[in-house]
Amino acid sequence: MRLLHLYKRIALVFFGGMVQPERYFPSLARSLMKADIRILLKTWVAMAILTAFIMFIGTLIGVLVYIALVPLDLITFMIVLVMLPLLATVGSFLFFILYPIQRANTIRRQIENDLPFATTHMSAIVSSGIPPEFMFGLLANYKEYGIISRQAELIVRNMKTFGMSSISAINNIAKRTPSPEFRQLLTGISATIEKGGNLTDYLRQMADTALFDYRIKREKYLKTLSTYADIYTALLVAAPLMLLAVLGIMSIIGGTVLGLTINELITVITFIGLPVLNILFLAFIHITYPGA
Repeated sequence: MRLLHLYKRIALVFFGGMVQPERYFPSLARSLMKADIRILLKTWVAMAILTAFIMFIGTLIGVLVYIALVPLDLITFMIVLVMLPLLATVGSFLFFILYPIQRANTIRRQIENDLPFATTHMSAIVSSGIPPEFMFGLLANYKEYGIISRQAELIVRNMKTFGMSSISAINNIAKRTPSPEFRQLLTGISATIEKGGNLTDYLRQMADTALFDYRIKREKYLKTLSTYADIYTALLVAAPLMLLAVLGIMSIIGGTVLGLTINELITVITFIGLPVLNILFLAFIHITYPGA
């Protein structure tokens, strides 16, 4: 934490006065808030610029050392000298811009995966006669609900530490959550409390709806997964076998492909190509999984 604090101070000293993030990155502040990244927008952008500058200098030095050790022709020299530092700089800056969005999406998926069960639990708590103020305290103690438990804990913190009313505390977290479904649930709870409605009936209805939607999403995903299985079988099982069989026959004849001998090409496909493609496929399955 001390290193992070020092890094933030250095970034603000050198680049804090140069940036106007509200003008150029108007949506980044919302992404930081929804991703629960507790860093000011100006500080975050200054850190992005500092990191990009460090990556540029570091990559440039590395390229110069490599060129000194391995002589290159003029065209390759210019391409390596310009492109690698540029790619490192742009890539590191884009990481700071895209990471909050990716993190917010991950939090949203986690919330929506646990929401049906958390809503059912909340309905059971309220139906037992416990006031809504204590409902979030009990929910915060059940860490099985992940991010929802954390956000319930923040609601309790708003009421106990900051002295907010239950309605203001709930609405504050509703504005910060990246999940539209959880936001709808929280605003519905606050509206029901404010208007004196029947919170038990509301939560029971929302729990039934959330469980129904959860089952529908899982059924759709299972159908999609069967399609992915067919694609995997065709592209990563049958096609490589046929390709390797053809290459095995070609190895008898001889020749080269893309500067590689047939045996070298078979080795590359077997020990590099296929593992990489399988890892990418597994990553794709993980990303598209509803609860990822």
